[in-house]
Amino acid sequence: MGAPMVAPWILWRYILRDVLLYTSLGLTVFSLLLMVQNTLRFLEELLGAGVGLRGFVQLMGLILPSYLAYVLPTSLLMGVLLSFGRMSADGEIIAMRAAGVSVKRLLPPIFALSAVAALLTGYLLFELEPRSHQQMRRLVREMARAVQVAEPGKFRKLGQRTLYVHQLGDETCTLEGVLIADFSDPRRSLYIAARCGLLQDGSTKSSLALRLLDGSIHFSETTSDRYRRISFVEMETEIDVARNKQPKARDLTFRELLDYNERFERGEQPPIRSGQRAVQAQIHRRLAFPFASVLLAFLSVPLGIRPLRAGRSAGALTAVALMFLYWVVFTAGEVAGERGYVPLWLGVWSANILVLGLALFLMRRSSRGDS
Repeated sequence: MGAPMVAPWILWRYILRDVLLYTSLGLTVFSLLLMVQNTLRFLEELLGAGVGLRGFVQLMGLILPSYLAYVLPTSLLMGVLLSFGRMSADGEIIAMRAAGVSVKRLLPPIFALSAVAALLTGYLLFELEPRSHQQMRRLVREMARAVQVAEPGKFRKLGQRTLYVHQLGDETCTLEGVLIADFSDPRRSLYIAARCGLLQDGSTKSSLALRLLDGSIHFSETTSDRYRRISFVEMETEIDVARNKQPKARDLTFRELLDYNERFERGEQPPIRSGQRAVQAQIHRRLAFPFASVLLAFLSVPLGIRPLRAGRSAGALTAVALMFLYWVVFTAGEVAGERGYVPLWLGVWSANILVLGLALFLMRRSSRGDS
């Protein structure tokens, strides 16, 4: 009576170690690939801003948690496929079945790993990913904003202002020939012309202080022909370099999404660039996607125990292909739900429903060999 109880624990530990080994390998490879790929998106802007190695490393550190939520399900899927594919190719699955171990008795360690992966994915999507997006954009903007604002020979529209710099100078006068046009007041146009300008940190993270030397301020009113000119030796003005102060739904944490949705329900208009449906889509998305780890791992068990004629390396390709198809269905459903083509919950959860149905079908077919 004791042997059947001891054997599963030994077997589960064996499966757990094997799957963890392949999952760790996939986690390392996929993380490096995504980090390099997405860092290259900012490379041109960073090089143009003169960012060194330290800033580059900071950016890569921010990119990693942003994409771990998508690496974890893929890595676990690959780990299960490779592990069970190897056991199937080596005849271990046949030996287990001959000893009376059914396919269902192989699932507990897979469910344990997938549950941990789902919890980690949920935490990444709920908290770390939106904060990582915010910090990434802030870092890139802070690194490159001085070069973007003060690029000589080009007009820069910054909110209600337009800035023009003739050329760059030395340390005593970094900006030569500065012209600012301010149209924030519809009743009066304001122009500032200065011989010299110096960029400094502003009072907020999204602003730069511009100290102007030897210039003049020109006022013209639209309701009359009056014109005024004021000369100055030195003055300081702030320039808002933030592209848009209002965040998008994907930049909010899960608690912030719930708060914004409640404010929409009360008829308010919270400071966000997205509408209520986009906020609700993000809520469903962050609830649905963590289940990918559990469902895809469940699906990979019946796929893995079938011998792969293309070799063991086919497990990695199968994992990538399945994750790609899952992500296509998931994204298409999310877009369809957000645009109102289907109910929002159905669009976002359609990929999980499809994978669950396919996994149950394949698991039932695999279990027939145990009877």
